[in-house]
Amino acid sequence: MKKRILVCAYFARNIGDDLFLKILFDRYSNIQWDLLTANRNYKKIFSDYENVNIVYTYRSINLGKHSFNLFFKLNDFLLHYRKYDAMVNIGGSIFMQGSAWKMKLNEREYLVNQFKKMNKKAFIIGANFGPYKDNEFLNENKELFTKYDDICFRESFSYNIFKDFNNVRLAPDVVFNLAIKKHENREKSVGFSIIDLEKRDGLKEFYHKYNDKMIQLVKEYIDLGYKTKLFSFCDNEGDLNVISQIVSQLNDNYKSRIDVINYEGNINRFLNEFNSCELIVGTRFHSIILALISKQNVFPIIYSDKTYNVLKDLRLEENSCYIKDIQNLNAENVLAVASNNRIEGKKVFYEAKNQFEKLDLFIR
Repeated sequence: MKKRILVCAYFARNIGDDLFLKILFDRYSNIQWDLLTANRNYKKIFSDYENVNIVYTYRSINLGKHSFNLFFKLNDFLLHYRKYDAMVNIGGSIFMQGSAWKMKLNEREYLVNQFKKMNKKAFIIGANFGPYKDNEFLNENKELFTKYDDICFRESFSYNIFKDFNNVRLAPDVVFNLAIKKHENREKSVGFSIIDLEKRDGLKEFYHKYNDKMIQLVKEYIDLGYKTKLFSFCDNEGDLNVISQIVSQLNDNYKSRIDVINYEGNINRFLNEFNSCELIVGTRFHSIILALISKQNVFPIIYSDKTYNVLKDLRLEENSCYIKDIQNLNAENVLAVASNNRIEGKKVFYEAKNQFEKLDLFIR
C-alpha cells in the first residue's frame, strides 16, 4: 500500500519554500503527500501532482472581540492521524524567534506528539535555527527536537548548536537538489532579487538606503546596455510592493527597459525567466542558491545571518555585501566580484542529497 505522509511547511507562495516542496514531491512520486495548510493557492500550484492533496487547517476565528484557536480541535477532527505513516516538516527559516514563536512551538509540539503516541516517524528537513534572542527559545526548541526521529540542518552554524543530539545531521540546502539546465545563450541581462525591509526587525533603518541603491544600480546597468529584470520571490512578504515603489521613481526611458517578474505559483515559468539572466544581484536567500546552481554570475547581498552562514560553508562569504554597507556598491565592482562566485566541483550537490538520507531509508 502507498505510504501517506503529512507535510508541514511555509505555505506563503514563496518560490524558495515551494521549491522545497517540488523537490520533495519529485523525489518520491510514489508517496501520497497531504499538505497541512490554510492557503488554498496550493491546490493550484501543485495541480500537476496527482499524489499531492491539501488538508485545510485554520489557526483561529474571530467572533466579536474574541479570538478562538481552532488549530488543535480541527486537526483532531480532520486528520485521523492513524492513516499517516509519518510527518515531514520541511522548510528553511522555520525556527526564528518572532513574536508568535510560542504559538508555533505549541502547534509543532502538538503535531509531533500525535505521531509519537502512535510510534510513527517525524522528520525535519532543510532548516536553519535562529536568529534567536534568549535561552528560553533555545531550550524550548531543544526539548521539541528530542521528539523527532531525524533533523537535518542546512548550515554548520545551526548544526553546531545541536550537534550533540544523536538525531541531528548536516547537509547543504535542499534546493541544491534541483535540476536546472543551463541556458546556452544567455542574453546580456541582469536580474535583481529585491526584498522589502520596512517591516523586518533590525533592517528597517536600511530601508531607504537599500531602495536607493537598487535604483542606482538598475540605472547603471541599463546605461551599460543590460536588459533588466526585477524578481519578486514572495509577494506576501512585500517583494512586489517594494519593486513597484522602485520602478515608480524611474523615468519612462528606464521603466520601458525593465521587466517585473512576480512569482505567482508557476514555478517553471519563474525559473525560466530567472535562469535567462547573465548576472544576478541577489538579496533573497534562494536567488543566490539558484544562481550558483545555474552557474550565473551572482553578487549576494546579505540581509540575514542565514545567508552569511551558508556562504561561509561554501567559502564565498568574502564575495558579498551586507545591507548595512550597501552604499559602497556600484555596477563595476558588482560585476568584478560576481564573476568569481562559483561552486567548484560537484561535492555540494552530492552532499545536498543527504537532506533526504533518513527519509530515503524510511520510504525505500
